[in-house]
Amino acid sequence: MKLLLWALVVLAILWLLRGKKSAGSPAAAGSAPDKGMETMIQCAQCGVYLPASESIVTSSGSVYCSEEHRLRNAS
Repeated sequence: MKLLLWALVVLAILWLLRGKKSAGSPAAAGSAPDKGMETMIQCAQCGVYLPASESIVTSSGSVYCSEEHRLRNAS
């Protein structure tokens, strides 16, 4: 019975360590980012950070969060 209890304790510790390693640690250097992650960029007008896929990028490389902010900086 003691052996079974010790085996469960060891398994629980290993399970906790494995979960911490995969969920809590940042990606290793040189590895690809998670597929769910997206680059965040800052609007040149208001400074708000937004996903790159939702931004408006001008030909000069400026990034905006909305068409309104792009037009404000154009004038």
